[in-house]
Amino acid sequence: MLAPNHDHAATATIAAAPATAPAVNGDRPAAAIRHAYQRRIEELRVEAQLDAVAWNADSATDFWAFISANPHWRKGLLGLMDNGNLYAVWQDAAGNHLSIQFKGLRFADYVIFKRRPGAPAPSRVAGSDTLDGVEAQIKSFDLRQLVSL
Repeated sequence: MLAPNHDHAATATIAAAPATAPAVNGDRPAAAIRHAYQRRIEELRVEAQLDAVAWNADSATDFWAFISANPHWRKGLLGLMDNGNLYAVWQDAAGNHLSIQFKGLRFADYVIFKRRPGAPAPSRVAGSDTLDGVEAQIKSFDLRQLVSL
């Protein structure tokens, strides 16, 4: 798997994926994050091509759909799995963690770690679901603080 780039979040201009993310009315932080994702995805696409690693354009399309539905999210780390799927990771100093592998066809794998007050260890859950189902898991684990600007 190509490691996430901690300095950039990115996105790509890929065959089936939009060249740019949808605009959010005058929202500079969201626009800057979308631009960073665009740069990062393009870097990953080029690295994949140079390294003869698969590239799943449907994964990139799903990433954009998910991010566009949540335009006020913080920038996550973005990487490429060996199978050609993009993945994104959000985490904080408290030990909360969300990672999503975008598989295409609006389907994803996810891993959540949520530190609950007074609990000796974080709650952990992983699974596969639709993008809407992943969004429901994020809400049920109260991870809005982790991902929102």
